[in-house]
Formats: sequence, structure tokens, C-alpha cells
Amino acid sequence: MTRFEQKEIDRLYGYSTVGVIIHRDLKVVYVNDAYARMMGCHDAVDFMVDPDLVRYIPPAFHREALLLYEQFMEVIGFHGWKKVYNLRRDGTPVWLEISDETIEWEDDRALMTTAQLIDNGTTAMQVDHMLGRSFIAVTVHRDMRALYVNDAFARLMGASNAGDFMQNPDLLRFVDDQAREDVLAHSHSILHGVVAGNRRRECNMLDDGDEVWRDLTDERILWHDGKAAVLTTAHDVREEVRMTNMLVRNKNSLENAVAEVIRMVPTAVAMFDEELHVLHFNREFSRLFAQNPAVFPAAIPEFDVSGLRAIYREMVRAGHDHADRNGVMTPSGRLADIRTNRLQGGGMMISALDVTDHKEVEKQLAVLASTDPLTEVLNRRGFEGAVSRLQDIRRLRNKEWLYGIAVLDLDYFKQINDRFGHNCGDRVLQEVAAVLRSALRDDDLVVRLGGEEFAVLLPSATARVTMDIAGRLARMIGDIKLPDDDGNDAMISVTVSIGVTIGGDVGEGEIDLPTALLIADRALYQAKQGGRNCIIYADPTLPTAMMMPSAPPPPASPDGSREV
Repeated sequence: MTRFEQKEIDRLYGYSTVGVIIHRDLKVVYVNDAYARMMGCHDAVDFMVDPDLVRYIPPAFHREALLLYEQFMEVIGFHGWKKVYNLRRDGTPVWLEISDETIEWEDDRALMTTAQLIDNGTTAMQVDHMLGRSFIAVTVHRDMRALYVNDAFARLMGASNAGDFMQNPDLLRFVDDQAREDVLAHSHSILHGVVAGNRRRECNMLDDGDEVWRDLTDERILWHDGKAAVLTTAHDVREEVRMTNMLVRNKNSLENAVAEVIRMVPTAVAMFDEELHVLHFNREFSRLFAQNPAVFPAAIPEFDVSGLRAIYREMVRAGHDHADRNGVMTPSGRLADIRTNRLQGGGMMISALDVTDHKEVEKQLAVLASTDPLTEVLNRRGFEGAVSRLQDIRRLRNKEWLYGIAVLDLDYFKQINDRFGHNCGDRVLQEVAAVLRSALRDDDLVVRLGGEEFAVLLPSATARVTMDIAGRLARMIGDIKLPDDDGNDAMISVTVSIGVTIGGDVGEGEIDLPTALLIADRALYQAKQGGRNCIIYADPTLPTAMMMPSAPPPPASPDGSREV
């Protein structure tokens, strides 16, 4: 175990721009000025007026922080990097990348945390930052154990807040014993990408014995620990279910009471007669479907329900008694999930949930994603972040930061799109991305820079190793044979031009990522100008990076080893 004294820590980090704290049981025993300022304090002395670290951790993560601390205290040494967000003294969020290490401090163990400011966090922090105070109930879970809940979800499930709920994060306790195996299997299928998340309705039993009906939507996401998790949003539909049950039991004798209940339900609800004219409706239905909603309740508005009638007729033709349509555009310009129920004797009941805000949240999460949706490799934003983390880890361990980089551009790709269509072009891009992923090591990075241009970054690879691997990739891409849309085998093939260079600690200086990409891109241009289907190496150490065409490289070593 590494032993530190305060004099040594002051000498190493007292004036550093890297924030450093040493703490036990989340109580800080040492802090430098850099960390204090990150937390909105004037300096270290100001911070130590109240050394409780919990005040800077968002409430939803108090329990996780304490569990991680206890776990780290049992293991000696470095525990890795992760992204978090903290709350400054004034309550504003600050995004950090931190590392933890168990050390010996004043003859006892303590945890040393180093921190650097970053622009954005990872999924856990994004979810809490966007949805922590939302009226939409949200939980993130794995194998039906909650990793995160917001206050809205906690209150829906009978807890006072998120922290109270996370004292017992087992979600299966709300599920009927006979359904637990099926619910766990369904969650497991979503977690592993076997099935896509769908909207469904569930009845759960709370800890106090009360029933709660919820409409749930599941989505597979990447959590901050790098593993898949399931993000579930929940809407309280107890009133809608209660009203539906009342309609089934009392349709003939409670017509007036039903109309009053409909008006009280927060979800948009309406009943239609046999001629599919609106018979009863509530304010929310008027807001979504009325052409002139402002006249309600003084007068009955005019409704545009042609789309609802079309859903009903399609449902009847299919021989069904109910139908669900999600993401329907209403006359008000809002998106709604619509449920249609056929009533005995004719007519229908409609319930519609405004999901516009929920869809906007989903859109924001998608924008924040770091992968290219077509090829499932990194996009440029995700690539730059991954390279930065690799560099930081190497520097932290006092190791040389060196990498090879190859920029690949598919030759005559426009002709593939023009001749076979863009669907075939997309399949070519997906196949090329699959080849790149399968041919490289787990710690190699593959990115789609845009269009038909890709890049691979090979940590700890020399120029020769990078050239060898580039040659192997070129051969594998050249072996791709795909059928066209008409099913004609091996109609589509492609070659690739590659520009290669190295970056990192090269020569007497450092070649940063943007510079390396620029040099490799220039080499790629030379490969294109030289007739395509070739590899050009650019030496970054020369005043003007010299371009050298490659000879056909020998196969890479079978074990994938590289010269460092």
C-alpha cells in the first residue's frame, strides 16, 4: 500500500490544477485549493469549514458513493477512472472525471480521489441531470435491481424520495410471485438486446399493500460502469384503470357518473357513440383533439377525430376489441400514445397520453450517445472522449503515450450508391465496420468519421505494426462480397485507400490527436491521388510529413502482439 504524509501531498498537489482530496467515511481529511475551487469554495481552508463530502454528492448517489467507498477500503491500490457530477456549494452541477486509490494516511487506510473538470458526464449523470426532478418516473436497473431512481419514481412506488427507495433497490418485490420469473426474463432479454423495449401496462403491489397501475416503457442504455442497463419510464394510470373498470361493471346504470369520472381523469379520455361521434370527453381530450379548445368548458368544441375513427375501423376489420397506437400526431401538434377499446353495443372509448415531453427526453439521450447509429462504431465525439481517457490512463501510470492511426476511405463508394442504391451502400458501410471491429483488439478504437470514411487507433503500436495491420484490414475489406437488393450473390465489392501515421510521444515532442488525424488524412489524399487501393505512410517527425507508399505488408502476428 502506498504511504503518504501531508507534507508529501502538499508538495505534489498543493499547487496542482488537478483536484485532490483524501477522505475516510466520506469525511475529507485533506483537500487542495484546486479541488476546493471546483466545488465552489474560495480555497482549501474555506472547504474544510465543513469537510462532509456528502453535501457535494447528488442525493440519488449517496448510497452508491458509500458502497463504493466501503468496497475500495477492502482492496489496496488504484480503482480506475469514472465520470461523475457533483453539486457545488451553490447547488450548480459540475462534471468531473475522477480516479480513486486506497492509500495509507497517518497509519491508517484512506481513499485518495483525484478530479479533473470535463464538459459532460456519462449516462447516470445525464439521466439524473435531465430527469432527477422530472414529473416522469424513471428508474435504471439491471436484473430488476435498481441502480438509479428519481424522486417521481420513488413516490409512485410508495417511498418518500429516491434515497428512501434505494434502501431496498429490489424491484421484484413489487411483482406478483407467479409473474416474477417472466418479468425477470423479459428484463434480461432487453438488457442483452434480444428484444426491443415496448410499452406495456402492469399492476404492482406496493410495500403497504396498495395497488398501483403503471404504463411502462423500457430502453436499453449503456450505464456509467460501461455495462448495459435498462432505463424504464413509468406513468401512473391508476385513475384510468379505475375508470375503465367502472365502465365495464356499470356501463348501463352509471352513464352520468362515468361522464363525470372521465372529466376528472388527467389522461385524455373520451367515449364515442355507435356513429363514432364524441359523447363524453374531458379537458385533456379537448386540449389534444379540439380544433378550438379555448371555447371549453363554456361551449362544446369542434373535434378533429378522423384519425381516431380510422384506428377504430382498422381495429374492427382485424377482429380485435382494442388497439394501441404510439407516437400519433394529434391535431394540437402534440404526440400521444392512444389506446382504443371497443364497447359492447357499439362505439368506442379512447384514452390518450401526451408523450411529447417524454419523446423529447429520448431525443436528448440519443443526441448524447457516442455511437454512430448505422455502423454501431464510435462517432467522432465518442472517439475523442475515448482517446482522451486512454491518454490520461497512460500518463497517470507514467507510461509513454504512443499510438498508430489509420484513416480509411472506401474507393468509388459513390458508384455503389448510384448503381445499387443507398440501402446497399449502407450495408457495405455496416459490413466494413463489422470487419474492422472483428479484426482488432478490444482496446483498439474504431470510428466512423463521416460518409464512407473510417479511422482506427491502435494504442502502443509502432509505425511498422500500424502498417502491417492496415494492410491486413485492406485485404479483409477487399474480400467483402455482398449481394445486391435483387439477391445476386457477390455483386458488390469494395477496396479501400488508407493513410497511416503515428501519434503521441513521438521524437522530442507530442503529436496530438487532431494533428495525427490531419497528417493521416493528407496521406489518405495522396493514396487517392496515387490511384486508390493503396496505403500511404506519413512520417510525423519530418518538417513536412513525408509520404511513403507501402509495399504489400506481411500478415500480422497470429497473437496480435505489438511492438511498444
